[in-house]
Amino acid sequence: MKNLKEYFKAYPVIAGVRGNESIKEAVKSNVLALFLLNGNIMQLDEIMRLAKKHNKLIFLHIDLIKGIGRDRAGVKYLAEKKLCDGIVTTKSYLIKAAKKENLMAVQRLFLLDSCAVKTGKHLLENYRPDAVEILPGIAAPYFIKNVEQDKICPVIAGGLIREKEEIDHLLEEGVMSVSTSNHKLWNYKK
Repeated sequence: MKNLKEYFKAYPVIAGVRGNESIKEAVKSNVLALFLLNGNIMQLDEIMRLAKKHNKLIFLHIDLIKGIGRDRAGVKYLAEKKLCDGIVTTKSYLIKAAKKENLMAVQRLFLLDSCAVKTGKHLLENYRPDAVEILPGIAAPYFIKNVEQDKICPVIAGGLIREKEEIDHLLEEGVMSVSTSNHKLWNYKK
C-alpha cells in the first residue's frame, strides 16, 4: 500500500482546488497533491495530464464530482481510466472500493461533537483508509489525542486554516498534512 506520509514530509500542504484557474495555479506551486473539490467527469482526463506533467497527485472528492456514480462502479471506472491517484469521500463504502482498485483513499470526517469522534474511530477500524481528513482542521489535534494510536492513520487537517502559524501548530500536534484552498499557503515548506 502506498504510504501517504512519504509524500508530505517536506511540503505538507494539499491544495483544495475548484475551477481551472485554481488548478493551474496549484500545479505550479510546491504542493504535491491536489484535492479536486468540484467539476465533472469530462474534465478529468485533461486535469490528470496537467497534474502528471507537473508531478502532482490528484485526489477527487468523489462526492462532489458530477457524472461519476458514487458507487463501486464509479470508483472502478476512475481506476481503469487512470483519472485520479485517489479519492476523498465521506462515504466509507467507497474507501473499500478505492483500495480494491489500488487507489489511495481519504475518509473525510466532520468532527462536530464527541459522537463524531466515536464514529471516526469506528470508520478507521473497519475501513482502514490511507488517511483521514478532519474538518474543521483546528479539530484534528483533538481527534489525534482521543483516538487510540493503533487506530490512527495519517491525519489531514482541512478547513478554517488561514495562517502559516496554524499549519506549524497542526504539524507539531501530529497532523501529517493540511488541505486548504488558500492559495497563499500552497508554497508552505517545513
